[in-house]
Amino acid sequence: MEKMNRSISVIFAAVMAAAGVYWAAHVSSWTFMGTAAAAACYVLFIMTGLRAIPALTGYITPGRSQQYAGLEAAADLRRQAWTKIVVWVLLSRLLMAVAAYAFLILKNGYTGDLFGYLNEAWHLKGIDAPSYLGIAENWYVTEGDPRFHIVFLPFFPILIKAVHFFTNNYLAAGYAVANLCTVAFALVAYELAALDMDRKEAFRVVKYMFIFPAAFFFLLPMTESLFLLLSLLSIYLVRKKKWLFGCLCAALAGFTRSPGVLLAVPIVIELWRGLAETYKPADKKAFKRMLAAAAGCLAIVPLGLLAYLYINYAVYGNALQFSIYQREHWFQRQYLFFDTVRYQMEYAVGKFKEGDSRSFLGLWLPNLLAIFTTLYVMFKSARKLHPSYTAYMIVYFVFVTGPTWLLSAPRYLAAAFPLAFAVVLLTKDKAKDSAVTVVCIAGSLLYLGLFVWGYPIY
Repeated sequence: MEKMNRSISVIFAAVMAAAGVYWAAHVSSWTFMGTAAAAACYVLFIMTGLRAIPALTGYITPGRSQQYAGLEAAADLRRQAWTKIVVWVLLSRLLMAVAAYAFLILKNGYTGDLFGYLNEAWHLKGIDAPSYLGIAENWYVTEGDPRFHIVFLPFFPILIKAVHFFTNNYLAAGYAVANLCTVAFALVAYELAALDMDRKEAFRVVKYMFIFPAAFFFLLPMTESLFLLLSLLSIYLVRKKKWLFGCLCAALAGFTRSPGVLLAVPIVIELWRGLAETYKPADKKAFKRMLAAAAGCLAIVPLGLLAYLYINYAVYGNALQFSIYQREHWFQRQYLFFDTVRYQMEYAVGKFKEGDSRSFLGLWLPNLLAIFTTLYVMFKSARKLHPSYTAYMIVYFVFVTGPTWLLSAPRYLAAAFPLAFAVVLLTKDKAKDSAVTVVCIAGSLLYLGLFVWGYPIY
């Protein structure tokens, strides 16, 4: 196993070195603050990867893997836990809506009712909710501003359309889908955490998911709650050896948001471990059947994203039309995540010097804080977190922080389920848990207030 660790570490270091050399040869600016931030991100990411590799190889090596002991699934205990979680989720959502309403009153003395605020919020903010509701109502079109809706994936709008049959109101349907998925993913998160943790820690996983600063997006008609539900379900089912259903959930996650296809990484790791545990030299035929079944299930994972590409082709005659609009309309393409940190820092410094507090506090500072906080948590938890979760967190981080015009880092990273698991593992001490909880709640209220007050938070 030591030889495997060294080999993978060398390959990882070589890939990162090549990426660093390429970046250095093509970087557009060399400001001190931007370069220092990029270098810090680059080094911390490499250290995270090197710390994670031994845990991963140990997990997939037969007879050398760390054992993960879950809870007994007593029906009465599960009912009690689920009841507490549902109450917690509903109460936290209500308090968040009331807090948003209070912030709005502080801003302009608005005296309308709470539902009136919710009805206006998605119209007034520059978020993606109107696009999803537009797709639900009119599907994808090729003219006017709605033609850009093709960059948004279709599963969330499809569910809104289905629920619209009962509500006769697209906004109400959007809120219903998002919040039902929020309750559901909280329950699945608890069950997944309970595979490795005691009940108290499993509850804390749910707690942190709902007090991260960008968690208020779970309340709005956005894709985060649906994506989290499908991601958690996928990993939970695969770990319970229900490979087919787990891979189907991953495919639906890829039909909801493009990073869903990255669930193939933890799924491959879990399948590999499952196959290694069941391998018996005396029964190679049975093993070959299981291997074929695993490969067949894994092939399902990219189907959601492929279906979205087909929709692009059916509507526009080009399977990659979404990428054209992202590049031409939003100046967006995929690049190196540490270059993202460079230009984010340069914008933050520039806006601070200009006295542009709205952009500094609403956009660039939260993006940088989200990126570096997530990377620090990844680094500290790399030897403690379930190895397949760490692997997923690494590839997810690279993907969602890599765009050349990143505006929504806190929201994107809040949809990465391993983050809450990692924070729980790092806050086993009660004092640490209390301190991090207070910081998260304060950050949530501040970020929510800025959002309601019209700061550029997307």
